[in-house]
Amino acid sequence: MLTAARAELRAAKKALKDMDEAKSFEDYEDAWRQFLNCLEKCWTKTERGCQHVRDQFQPWQGKTQSLRRKDMLLRYLKQARDADNHSIQELAEHKPGGSGLSFAKGSGHIKRLEIVNGQIVHYEGDPVILTHYPSRVLVKKVLNSGNWYNPPTVHLNNPLNSGDPRVLGKLGLEFYERFVDDAEAKFFG
Repeated sequence: MLTAARAELRAAKKALKDMDEAKSFEDYEDAWRQFLNCLEKCWTKTERGCQHVRDQFQPWQGKTQSLRRKDMLLRYLKQARDADNHSIQELAEHKPGGSGLSFAKGSGHIKRLEIVNGQIVHYEGDPVILTHYPSRVLVKKVLNSGNWYNPPTVHLNNPLNSGDPRVLGKLGLEFYERFVDDAEAKFFG
């Protein structure tokens, strides 16, 4: 069984949970970096755990290795981890939230608008729609070995509509869980 690889999957899952519970951006980013390292360690520990069947494992693993190079999400996760370990660049950025006003009918007139401490305390004018935008964290493009890697927009031929590390991390974790499950079934079943 691939006990060491499974321990890294548990640690990666805990890092995702820590991101959800982070009280600061620094704590969030620390957990993201931990998550990325756990995924790579899972890959390496799966290889080491299959040394006894190396001749069968390597060709089987080759398909997944190729996918890690070609799939935009998997490539990004690996390259972000490598960039973290071999450089001092930031991997994520905090985008502060805010609010926006738009006219309900597309255009209009504001007679009077008073805002105190970020809150509308008085409004006179045509009907408006107030939209609040929450703060968020997004992955950044990373530079590794002279190549830039943009935040992924596709995973396994499916479009990704989020740059949130938690969303990308969950998809990456699911992929590596399947990889370990498949390796155990094939080489330990």
